[in-house]
Amino acid sequence: MSKIRDDNEALDKFMRDHTYPAENGVLVKQLAHHPVHARSDRGNAAAYFQFPGLKTLEAHVSELPAGASATLHRHSCEALFYVLIGEGCTVIHHEEGAERRIEWKVGDLFFTPMLVWHQHVNTSATSMARYLEVTTIPLMKSLGLWFIQSKPHGDSQRSASPD
Repeated sequence: MSKIRDDNEALDKFMRDHTYPAENGVLVKQLAHHPVHARSDRGNAAAYFQFPGLKTLEAHVSELPAGASATLHRHSCEALFYVLIGEGCTVIHHEEGAERRIEWKVGDLFFTPMLVWHQHVNTSATSMARYLEVTTIPLMKSLGLWFIQSKPHGDSQRSASPD
């Protein structure tokens, strides 16, 4: 049976350590070049942003090195992605075993469904990929419904319920 890892605590710590305040509480400049920090447990690098007046959404940038893929994961929030640099795909694993591959490149906007296992992949062998992600994590936390889980690389089994 596959091992599902609860990542709530690790993400909370990363967010505490690597969140940047928005300029005047409302602006983050140069997302394509903003510093990011390695997340060895996720296979990517990221930086989170603090907007004091924003209560139900959060925003962060994530970066995948050339040829890399993030950890297979799922979460109880909605997530929108805007691709800033590079190209890749996101593989969505449906419960019935089917996979859907979303190809993306600079300028594309896509989303991952709530509670569905998915994995982001940089398909370039030479260039990094970077995207802005906007999620409903704060809303789900306020409702007491937040979780994020992951599985080790190479684990393709899925689970239907949060363990």
